[in-house]
Amino acid sequence: MAAGALPRGPAATLALPMIERRLKILILVFLWAALVEDTLLVVMAWLAPDLWFRVFHASTPGSLDVAFLRRSAGQWAAFALAQAIALGRWRRDPVWLAIAAGVRFSDLFTDLAYVASVPYLTRIGWALLLPPPILNLVGVVILLRAYRQSAG
Repeated sequence: MAAGALPRGPAATLALPMIERRLKILILVFLWAALVEDTLLVVMAWLAPDLWFRVFHASTPGSLDVAFLRRSAGQWAAFALAQAIALGRWRRDPVWLAIAAGVRFSDLFTDLAYVASVPYLTRIGWALLLPPPILNLVGVVILLRAYRQSAG
C-alpha cells in the first residue's frame, strides 16, 4: 500500500478507530429516520401536493405553490440519496458521516426559513414543522461527533 493511502476492504474496518456502540445506534436511528422523512416528503410533494397544503396550511395551493413544493422535493430527494449512501458506507468510509451532517445542517436553515415565512400553519403543521430544525441540529452533533471519533 502506498504511503498515506487508506486501507480498503476488511482491513479498512480494522484500521479505523472504533465509534462507541451507543453512538453507532444513534447514527443508525437518525439516518434511517431522516431517510424515511425525506422520502415521504418527496412522495407527498409529487403525488399529493394538495394534501401538503391541506394538512400544513388548511388551504389549497396557489399558482406557483406546487412548483415550489416540488422544487423543495428535489432537495429532499438529494438529501435522501446522500443519507442512503451514508447508511451503506459510513462504517467503511466515515467521511460519509460528515457529508450527511452537512446535508442535515443545510436543511436546518431551510426548515427555519419556511416556518418563518409561511403565512399560516395549522396546529399539526406547527407540531410537524417545528421539531425538524432542532432534530437536525442534534443529528449534526451526533454525526460529527462520530466522525471525529472515527478519526482518532
